[in-house]
Amino acid sequence: MQFISLVLIRLIQTIFVIWVVVSIVFVVARIFGNPEAALLPPFDTTEADYEKVRERLGIDKPLYTQYGIFLSDAVQGDLGYSFIRAGAAIDIVADKILPTVKLTAAGLVVAIGLGIPLGILAALTRGSAYDWLARLIAVFGQATPSFWLGLMLIFFLAVRVDWFPTAGAEGFRALVLPAVSLGLLSAAGFMRLTRSGMIDVMNTDFIRTARAKGLNERTVIVRHALRHAMIPVATILGLELGTLIAGSVIIEVVFSWPGLGRLMIESILKDDFPTVQAGVAVIALSIAMGNLLVDISYRFIDPRIQAAEL
Repeated sequence: MQFISLVLIRLIQTIFVIWVVVSIVFVVARIFGNPEAALLPPFDTTEADYEKVRERLGIDKPLYTQYGIFLSDAVQGDLGYSFIRAGAAIDIVADKILPTVKLTAAGLVVAIGLGIPLGILAALTRGSAYDWLARLIAVFGQATPSFWLGLMLIFFLAVRVDWFPTAGAEGFRALVLPAVSLGLLSAAGFMRLTRSGMIDVMNTDFIRTARAKGLNERTVIVRHALRHAMIPVATILGLELGTLIAGSVIIEVVFSWPGLGRLMIESILKDDFPTVQAGVAVIALSIAMGNLLVDISYRFIDPRIQAAEL
């Protein structure tokens, strides 16, 4: 029951966070946005023309009235209709979710697949050339902006040697450069945490006991040391998931990736309020659910952790 209560509390927190984030976007967009200007020609346009467009878009009413209508519709799953595209905003966003999930998952694979093994190697060979190389890669990953790395990868590996396509989402080769650009920063964080966690764990009594029992070194490292060292890594995983989702917005623009991030940028530039709100809601939900899954994973990584401690 305690575990179920934890999940319910986290779900309530998720709903609250999404409501706050979308509400902030709603207010800011309507205070600073000007969608009617994007829908009307720049010349020979009268104030009456602007009023007609505002009335058609439903933004001619007071802000509190617009907000009330928005909340009433949102509770029923209706986040409005796009100002510049045909169809409901949530449907337009849903069409772009799969490419973004694909890119984010690939970036996470790069981050985990590069960061954790490097962290283990650096910890087990502390002070060696391997350790220094791994730490150098971590510093490079944390100091390099993802968009700049993406541009450099395009220039050297797509333009100069033509190993990968410069843009698009067709095939596995098109996924490699965006995934590396997106995942390197998170890989650096995973590497540093894994290294420090492994160094701490390898000096504990239970590791010495496991070795004294005659267990081979691989079993000691994988089944005992690594499992305990993964607690801080799992903690940061939820934060890094948010970083990856947010970073995909820029990476999708750099690589012309047809995902949610690129859609959001286009919608922001054209003041398409409903599409921006729907996109923000989906992103906030993804990050919140990712953090919930991380909280749940603690119990499987280390059974000693109880729900009350999460």
